[in-house]
Amino acid sequence: MPVGATLVAAVTGALLTASPAQAADGAGMSASWNYYRSDAFQVAATLPGVKLTAFGSDQSGSRNLHGTIEHVADDGRCSRVVIRAINVSSDLVNETTCGNGTYKTFSTGSGSFDDGLLVLVYRTIPGTTNADKSLFVAIPSSATDAGVRTTGTGASWSYYTATDYTYSLVRPGVRLTGYGSDDGGRSTLNTLEKTATGSGCASANVKVGDVNTSGSTCTGTAAYFSRWNLDGGLTAKACYKPTSAAEACLSTYLPKPV
Repeated sequence: MPVGATLVAAVTGALLTASPAQAADGAGMSASWNYYRSDAFQVAATLPGVKLTAFGSDQSGSRNLHGTIEHVADDGRCSRVVIRAINVSSDLVNETTCGNGTYKTFSTGSGSFDDGLLVLVYRTIPGTTNADKSLFVAIPSSATDAGVRTTGTGASWSYYTATDYTYSLVRPGVRLTGYGSDDGGRSTLNTLEKTATGSGCASANVKVGDVNTSGSTCTGTAAYFSRWNLDGGLTAKACYKPTSAAEACLSTYLPKPV
């Protein structure tokens, strides 16, 4: 089962409402996951002063994850990671470290999980769980979508200035690359490529609130699409539909700092 839209929406709301003091500045925020082998993947995320690095194994859809959460700034804050698996009621990981140069290692344990994984990263105020910066990484299940386990499959986004960002989605048959800015209204400029050599079509859409923009291509020629004057978190989705098989998609959420 993939990471459910309902859970992701709930987590998004929790992250945004948990951070009333969060400045409208994306500098230092990034997140990614990708498969570097068909049986192994990596996850990374940063917030100002916070660094998460994790590696996981995947045996035909059964996965676990281990890594490190670090605090890397002398800012009077803490770094926290929470990891959840879809259809598992309790947190798999919940670790916090405070102070410049401190870290905690973590592991989802000896068990393995077939469903989607959700990695939540926070910069918190010492002695509390209140966050002033936060993000999440949603990694879909590969148990029912073997394409997720293809080497190179993954999603990433980052703010390379306080207001400018880039994002990417890659899975068999399709690659979406996007750029945008939060300066005076959020924008999204996208390049969609069909990477499969056989017949079939690649498609993608970017959604901000109730506003969608999309593109598609069934040839080796890239498609371009864009939209301006948007406001809110951005959800990008890329899909490939072979002629004689079901469509398969991948998505990522890029937050708007508030």
